[in-house]
Amino acid sequence: MMTLIDVAVVDRDKICFAIPARLDSTRVPRKMLMEFDGKPLIRHVFDEVSSWGYDTYVVTDSKEIAEVIPGSNVLATGRASNGTHRLSQIDWQYDYIINVQGDMLDIDFNTVEPLLKHIIYGIDFDVATLYTKGAKSDDVKVIHTNGNAHWFTRSDIGYGDRHLGVYAYRDYVLDVYQDLSDAYPQEDLEQNRLAVLDFHAIETTYNGTEINTETDINSRAM
Repeated sequence: MMTLIDVAVVDRDKICFAIPARLDSTRVPRKMLMEFDGKPLIRHVFDEVSSWGYDTYVVTDSKEIAEVIPGSNVLATGRASNGTHRLSQIDWQYDYIINVQGDMLDIDFNTVEPLLKHIIYGIDFDVATLYTKGAKSDDVKVIHTNGNAHWFTRSDIGYGDRHLGVYAYRDYVLDVYQDLSDAYPQEDLEQNRLAVLDFHAIETTYNGTEINTETDINSRAM
């Protein structure tokens, strides 16, 4: 069986990690630059992800965010309606682009390992994402069967699993993202536009914090 170390070093030239980041987030303004343990949130996430041995980029339209990331690891874009839209503005030279949300303060390799194995074992998909079993009422939930994601919701519907903001896209998906239609526009979730594709949902473990609300901030000592 492939070990964690094996996964970390396979196909480095085919896979990159991308962290889309904006400064004008709606629920927690300027959260990417909020400091936790003396370091901006976006730098925490970048430092962790880049330690896994793959090319890692912060993709942003903010000069302030760019200033806290090494220059060679910053990709500049125009304004974007969401993270996937932001990544679609880049001409990627990789087969797989893995999107990690910049507010996942406690992201680690164990969380993304099942997604990397999905790629490395040659399982075919257009988009893949991660979930943990069960969901609280205010979590974004993924509705899926047999590993296929159907739709996503933030509503308290009483079922579904907790969706994590990590996606692996085949390179061509980002080329066509803007042309895809959203069957659930009332949800206002970027991933629903991708649900028309071969979209895999992969179980993982993640017990950490995502900085989405003031409550999340208050739960962590800054």
